[in-house]
Amino acid sequence: MYQPRRVADPIETAEPALPTPDLGFSAQPMQRGAARRATPTITDRLLSRSGLTLAVVTVAATAGAVVLGSNSGAAVALGATIPEAATSPSLVPDAAAPAVETVRTLTADQLAAPVVVATRSKKAPLALLSLSRLYTTGSLNVRDAAKNSGKLLGSLEAGLRVSATSDVEGKYRKIEFGKSYGWVLEANLSDAAPVEVAGTTWAPCPRGSAVENKLRKDTIHIYRSVCALFPAVNSYGGWRAGGLPFHKNGRAVDIMLTPGAESALGHRIANYLIKHAKDFNVDHIIFEQQIWTPSTPHWRHMADRGSITANHFNHVHVAIRA
Repeated sequence: MYQPRRVADPIETAEPALPTPDLGFSAQPMQRGAARRATPTITDRLLSRSGLTLAVVTVAATAGAVVLGSNSGAAVALGATIPEAATSPSLVPDAAAPAVETVRTLTADQLAAPVVVATRSKKAPLALLSLSRLYTTGSLNVRDAAKNSGKLLGSLEAGLRVSATSDVEGKYRKIEFGKSYGWVLEANLSDAAPVEVAGTTWAPCPRGSAVENKLRKDTIHIYRSVCALFPAVNSYGGWRAGGLPFHKNGRAVDIMLTPGAESALGHRIANYLIKHAKDFNVDHIIFEQQIWTPSTPHWRHMADRGSITANHFNHVHVAIRA
């Protein structure tokens, strides 16, 4: 009897099979009666590619570590700790034996030594400082500190022009002195040029020429110069008979002053005469019982002669050489 022939065995229904642990499909042919699918599902595709994906991620992570390792110089400069590079040839660590990081700690000797830049402080050039042109009104001691006990650097004569700074400490003011600085008493500095630094003149004195009678040429020069520069002087003395040869020979002039009240004026006149001692051919100057000579250029005390006039407290006496 004719039996119809089956085209294919019927497909048995069964529960879906779980993926095998090797994360792929089996390479063995399907057994008869085993469940099969017409096409793989999305889950199958993902699971089938998981091994490749894990390998790619692992390679990317390893490459990142290598790139970061190339910048280890910055970590060294900061004194950080740096892990040793992995030496395993496999990109995927063995799950059964996880890799252990070896940590290397940098010592102080391995760090770059700091660079010390030595600086030298230089004194500011004199031209950069604010300076004022002042004049000395008397002889001044120049010291290295703004105090009387400061080291003496030198001295200045009256009537000199100095460059003074704005630094003032107590009674002292800082001035230029040589190639450096020094301190002097500010009270002996003036912003007005004193007559001591002025020149001489042969112009006739407005007071007249009566005093010039029988005076020598240099004595007349003294009289006219003092008359022009010190108009506060009320009277002068010139030639007179008797006494020492200076007045009776026309070689001396007396510049009359009020004792005590015009003492400062007398010293200014005396300093002016000292400044121009060579121009006037000065032999000596006497004032307030003190004498000054070109051969010994400082004031020296004289013996008491018994009166204000004899001790020259009321006039400055100046005589010229013969």
